Amino acid sequence: MAPATPPATPAATASAGASTSTTTTTNGSGAPLRYCDDLRAPLTTAVGPQPHAPMHQVEWRKVMAGDPVEINPSIGNGFKVMSVEEWSRRWKRNDDFPHCLAPGCGGADTREHYFTQTWCRGKRLWASESLCMACHAFSFRSYADPDFKTPEQYEKELWEEMAAAGRR
Repeated sequence: MAPATPPATPAATASAGASTSTTTTTNGSGAPLRYCDDLRAPLTTAVGPQPHAPMHQVEWRKVMAGDPVEINPSIGNGFKVMSVEEWSRRWKRNDDFPHCLAPGCGGADTREHYFTQTWCRGKRLWASESLCMACHAFSFRSYADPDFKTPEQYEKELWEEMAAAGRR
């Protein structure tokens, strides 16, 4: 039986022109870069009594008015009058940003109901919103790398540069 060969190091594969991973790493440590690590611009934050994310705005108004809300399809069907606690029961806590942003609250019992992220060419864009169970305020946080471009923006700039070079 032949001895197992050790896996190639990233430096060796990079010098050979091959890539072993599409995971972005930080500081060459090999640890995956998380969405909230190594931020290069300030976070955009907002706090308010209504959700910033559009998907829950109508449901939130119904919960607060005591009107029936659609039951989560994973646990049943139909409509039901729910408390804030019951309506948000299946949401998870975001341990990266656990605190409420409301002035005078700062509670740590928050539940994230909205999270979206986009990674493109090693740059990132993300948004997160949590509901504070103490004051029922919504804390919204978003971030974009200063040089983040969507694939469409990147391709448009590339084609515009090629067209401009062709006119010369």
